[in-house]
Amino acid sequence: MEDLNDQSWRREDDRGAFLVCTKPDLLDHEFINQAFSSDDMFWAKRLPADQLAKALSQSVTLALYEAVPGEPPAMTDEPSSPRTESPTTEAPRKAHLQQIGLARLVTDHVTFVYLSDVYVLPTKRGLGLFPFLIGCVKDLLKLHPALRRAMLLTGSDSLRDFYARTLGVWDVVEETQLTIMSRKAVEADE
Repeated sequence: MEDLNDQSWRREDDRGAFLVCTKPDLLDHEFINQAFSSDDMFWAKRLPADQLAKALSQSVTLALYEAVPGEPPAMTDEPSSPRTESPTTEAPRKAHLQQIGLARLVTDHVTFVYLSDVYVLPTKRGLGLFPFLIGCVKDLLKLHPALRRAMLLTGSDSLRDFYARTLGVWDVVEETQLTIMSRKAVEADE
């Protein structure tokens, strides 16, 4: 199976040059914590640096970057596929990339994936970056040949429809009896 923490996709058009990459060493932890503390990520909150680092090290994070003007890397018109050779295999240089979004996959790397923490910086919305990012998530799901279940939560009807079309997910109502149980947080004294 391919290394999920070494995948990348590029897109360049008249709206800019963008990269989605799963390389952990490129992640901007401060950007991620700022996203977690934003009103847009109402389900999340800022984490202490050590806890954020641990959460990210135990997940696959697709980070969305904008190439900084002046020295953008060579790009292709379409996102590459992780299964085919592309110009995206060279290591991007962190100094020339600015993180503007993310999607985090909590996974055992074989049978289960939970999509969480999808975010695009408000000033970069409307550029088609959210569908680009989720298309990259779809490519990663294809790299799980023994995948039994991919899950996500959304409170938005339009996003539910988008995720259903793009990722092939559906509301959890199946022919067999299935109960989904959840707990938001554990109190320290419990």
